[in-house]
Amino acid sequence: MAALYRRRMLALMRSGPAPDAHAPSQDDALTLQSQRQPPPLDLTANRRAATRLLLTLSVISLLVGLTQSGLALVFDYETDRDFSIKQWLVVGLIFAWPMVLAWGLLLRWSWLRMLASVLVYFAAITPVVMLASNQAQTLVDVWTLYGIAAATPMLVVLLIGASGRIRVTAPYLLPLFLVLMLASHLSLDLLAGLTAKDIPNWPGWLKSLTGVLGAYATMALFALGPWLLAAWPAYALGLGMATAYRHKRYSDLVYMFAAYWLLVLAIGALTGLASVGVAALWQLLAWFWIPLGLFLLRGWLTPSGPVPTLLVLRVFQRDAQVEALFDRVVERWRLSGNALLIAGTDLISRTLDPDDLFAFMNGRLADRFIASSDDVPRRLAELDRLPDPDGRYRVNEFYCFDTTWQPTLRALVESSDVVLMDLRGFQPENLGCRFELRVLAGAPHLRRLALLHDAHTAREAAESDIGQASEGRFVWLDAERLGQRKAGEILEALLSAEPGS
Repeated sequence: MAALYRRRMLALMRSGPAPDAHAPSQDDALTLQSQRQPPPLDLTANRRAATRLLLTLSVISLLVGLTQSGLALVFDYETDRDFSIKQWLVVGLIFAWPMVLAWGLLLRWSWLRMLASVLVYFAAITPVVMLASNQAQTLVDVWTLYGIAAATPMLVVLLIGASGRIRVTAPYLLPLFLVLMLASHLSLDLLAGLTAKDIPNWPGWLKSLTGVLGAYATMALFALGPWLLAAWPAYALGLGMATAYRHKRYSDLVYMFAAYWLLVLAIGALTGLASVGVAALWQLLAWFWIPLGLFLLRGWLTPSGPVPTLLVLRVFQRDAQVEALFDRVVERWRLSGNALLIAGTDLISRTLDPDDLFAFMNGRLADRFIASSDDVPRRLAELDRLPDPDGRYRVNEFYCFDTTWQPTLRALVESSDVVLMDLRGFQPENLGCRFELRVLAGAPHLRRLALLHDAHTAREAAESDIGQASEGRFVWLDAERLGQRKAGEILEALLSAEPGS
């Protein structure tokens, strides 16, 4: 699905209308003015927001783990239901391990680091588990318990989240396919009932159907045929998800956090079905701490006052580099303010959201493209400047044809306060980046412009396009290696109250 979306994006970008004769050309005067009151830049506030959100996800995870522990001890485990508070707390601590997945989602950890962090979490609680046990436990016993609790959920989460393009599509498509699979399951149950051994005669139509198609084709028909009936409910569910996302009922982070926890709880409940039956499904009630907790803590998470807007520019077709920049810098910026960028195929694995995905599936992706410079003001008026329920702001993408990106770029510069431009790999023949640099140089209202470079950046050509821009507005940062420390330096350059502070 992500590959089809990318292909459609490229086709639309190249098939735009003829250039607008009234749009400004590259040789026009590139001076922009802004009358907006500049919002504050506050690195400390960004760090506080990150801490609040991290604590919120941790507290909710502990509540879910403790609730699952209590329900499992009552309904699932072979106990006399007279368990101690100590048992409840220790089992809850084990069940709360998806808290580490929440940290990884927020901080954009790699999957290798996330897996290592889960192992570190289990190692950290091992002494507590062994000391609190009613019976003598060896390390093998304890880690076997961890494996039972976490191995299968971790594998499933890894399968749907290890790759960026899978992670950005699979969780949103999963509810749709669950509807289709439920339809298949019910239909195959019907077939099993019609052909049970205690039924002396099959229905005549089923005999005829099997005689024509054969046994395997008949089973395939029963498995896939119901999709014709379930397609509309699945499609309506997808549209409902897209609408809820557009109206800020949830964010991308909240959705993934809730999806991971639901998978973990569902796998635990299904494991208990064999031993205690439907009573094991009571564990699923623990999931409701997620919407309830976020609702109760929304006022604590929601920032107040005016927020700055970041414009992200980059050299296109350097997917891995810009994805790392997005993960380590732009995601952190979203705790402070909005982000704007011109959409491209290089960030599909980071910016594709349910609204985009279902617009594509509905055949309406072309409606999101800016057809002419006259369309720019309307698109700017639709900017999403409000925070999500988790207190983070969204990335506003602008879909442009090859003939409309320049007037769009001018309008985005006018609407921004801070600019992050990735010039790693920039060469004089990158005419689009050179146009962007000249526009930035003629925008005195911009408070900070961070330019990233590496050994392959033609810095002289870039500086010639900047020209006589006031000293101190453009901050050059060497980003040959974009580790966590360098990402922190970039964020500090964007959010510090004064350049170089």
